[in-house]
Amino acid sequence: MDPERDAQWLVQRLREEEDLRPAYRMKRERRWASEATVLRDHEGGITAYTELRKHLFAVELTTVVVDPAHRGKGLCHALMEAAVQSTDARPLILFTRAPALETAVARLGFEQRRPPNPLTLLSVGLRALSRCFRMAMGGEVRKMWTQVVHVRAFRCWVLTEKPGS
Repeated sequence: MDPERDAQWLVQRLREEEDLRPAYRMKRERRWASEATVLRDHEGGITAYTELRKHLFAVELTTVVVDPAHRGKGLCHALMEAAVQSTDARPLILFTRAPALETAVARLGFEQRRPPNPLTLLSVGLRALSRCFRMAMGGEVRKMWTQVVHVRAFRCWVLTEKPGS
């Protein structure tokens, strides 16, 4: 595990994937990559990645990405399973418009519905607005526009109990 290589991989994915958050400074990305749930290949490189972010009354699975070279191999489900097992926090929430990710979380017991608390939705919304502002100020207007145009397509998935409970 090479923190610098992990952060560079993450920044590259963040720049290429229009549905993901904007990239931050390398120091912050190294820290986030070190705290994230990741799957690795036999050479130690990241193949799949997700972060857990605390909100009011919930924890969000966010920045879910599978390396393009490894898509279609079932890593999305394995990643979500590893992330769910990595924390006892509940409820877990996830916002997505990706069918593969929806299938993976549905298998784990997530249900498509609104967040269990309106303050959680407010917290998520404020973070999204902050990211949009950051994208606009950083010149990532196309990325920001893509996210704004598709905001209604994102669905919320919620997991309230540990799988198998």
